Amino acid sequence: MQTESKVAVRTAEIMDYRGVFGWPVRPHNGGPVLVTGAGVGAVAIPKALSEQVLEGLERHGCSGPALSVPTRQGTIVILLVETDSPAIDEETLPPGVRVLTAGTAIPLPAGNLPENLRRWIVAPDTSRRWLPGLAAVLTSIRSACRVQLPVPWHL
Repeated sequence: MQTESKVAVRTAEIMDYRGVFGWPVRPHNGGPVLVTGAGVGAVAIPKALSEQVLEGLERHGCSGPALSVPTRQGTIVILLVETDSPAIDEETLPPGVRVLTAGTAIPLPAGNLPENLRRWIVAPDTSRRWLPGLAAVLTSIRSACRVQLPVPWHL
């Protein structure tokens, strides 16, 4: 019985993501998975960079959903975006930053279950259903990665 209730809860969450936000979500291995494409994209960044990027997006009124996802190489942060830009030249991105390709499956948080290691850093907001544009997110990432050089003093 307990397994059936977990499945019901997870199915309800999948329906919320799909029904409320219009995201292409499907069940996979007992939890919801967002599949990029059809206007919904994602950018993966190193966790160490996330705080600066999220603050920059908030400052410019462009914040959107962001989630922490553990990987074999460590935790990354995935920023959900609207795919409003043409193809991105991966070589121009800062180290460790990747624009996820269409068809990438992103595991979404599935409630407060103990085995759930994924979590929202910035949860989706039903009053603000739009996603920030890819171009705005990449601009914020590049700004966060800039190294401020000291201004030389001239006497």
